[in-house]
Amino acid sequence: MKLNWKPKKLTLVIIPDANQSVVRFRIPHLFAYIAAACLSVLLLISIITYVMHASTLKKASALQSKLTGANQQWSAALNSKDKAIEQLQNEVIQLSQQAEQMKTQVEEMKKFESDLKSIAGIDANTTGTAVASTSSSTQDKPADADGKLPTLDSGIGGSPNPASQEDIIKLGEQTLASFTALNSEVKELQTNLTATKQKVADKQQLLRITPTLWPTTTKVVTSTFGYRTDPFTHRPSFHSGIDFGARENDPVYATADGKVVSTGSDMFHGNNIVIEHSKGLRTWYMHLNKILVNKGDSVEKGSSIGLVGSTGRSTGPHLHYEVLKNGESIDPKPYLKANRKDE
Repeated sequence: MKLNWKPKKLTLVIIPDANQSVVRFRIPHLFAYIAAACLSVLLLISIITYVMHASTLKKASALQSKLTGANQQWSAALNSKDKAIEQLQNEVIQLSQQAEQMKTQVEEMKKFESDLKSIAGIDANTTGTAVASTSSSTQDKPADADGKLPTLDSGIGGSPNPASQEDIIKLGEQTLASFTALNSEVKELQTNLTATKQKVADKQQLLRITPTLWPTTTKVVTSTFGYRTDPFTHRPSFHSGIDFGARENDPVYATADGKVVSTGSDMFHGNNIVIEHSKGLRTWYMHLNKILVNKGDSVEKGSSIGLVGSTGRSTGPHLHYEVLKNGESIDPKPYLKANRKDE
């Protein structure tokens, strides 16, 4: 059997306008199959490309959304950090102002310590030199007609001068240095004040046991300590105390804290009291009309111990007052510094 195989062809007819001839193209079947296959491949590629492009656009949109959200979060975080930095800068400024206020307070405390030492009669250089400082807010302010300082207004103002980051950093360093120095000064001041407090307490205690009061309400001295003409014999004699002229039954005061070591009466001293203090000091009160304490009593400075009289060897109502140191009569005059207990 004889096979007769001829390639089949396709005829492509193109009909233009009615007045023109028909154009025919004969295309082999194989070429048509190849063209169809190519077209199918191109279509498949287009579909794949479109799908990939759509997927890419979707991913890009998602990334864009994430980026936008991240930018918003970053902007919010940056804004929050800026506010935090600004707040910290303002706090640094406030700390700087507080440091200046603390400096003023420390200087005022030093001034107070110096004044306290002066009042107590303590050498200001024994625990460090105190520096006086007063705030300009209370100095150079004119007083009104009543002598009072005018009320300060609370308004503030000035031209806007924004501080740079470097300025704030420098201010922070200065503030830290100020607080470090203040911490050292406060510790030193605490030590000094503790020592001063103890010295003032010692001074007060010494003052309590030192006979500095006048023993009577009057300051009329009728006879001083030392040599004089005896009022009875009219011969030169030594007067071992001070006579205070007073009215009968005027109060007689203990001139310092102490203990009554003797009360009694004799022809020379009349009714008399001896009080022992400390550091070898005793005080002696004579010619009393009445004794108000007993031997062994503890008396306070300024308390009433007797009444003025004219008992014993006396020409009239008065108080004979003596100060004895280690058993020897000394001039009481240097000890007479205050009139009453509260002075």
